[in-house]
Amino acid sequence: MSASNFNLRGIPEDLMGILKKEAKKLHISVNSLILKILEKGLGASFQVKRPLFHDLDHLAGTWSEEDAKKFKEETKFFEQIDEGLWE
Repeated sequence: MSASNFNLRGIPEDLMGILKKEAKKLHISVNSLILKILEKGLGASFQVKRPLFHDLDHLAGTWSEEDAKKFKEETKFFEQIDEGLWE
């Protein structure tokens, strides 16, 4: 079964505020929250199956403390913000 899309119009501002607040509390999108509400209301589950990949499993837990430290040092520049890009 493929996933379908539709637009929901006429959502009162107060209701949208409640949806956003609840979605933020649950750390999910408003879309995901609405899907959960619909599923619960209909008493059904229509979870979209996403592929699960295992091609990198053999690498999990293989870094030493030194490897992790070196990686963190080598990628630290990614955390820097280029203020010029935001002007």
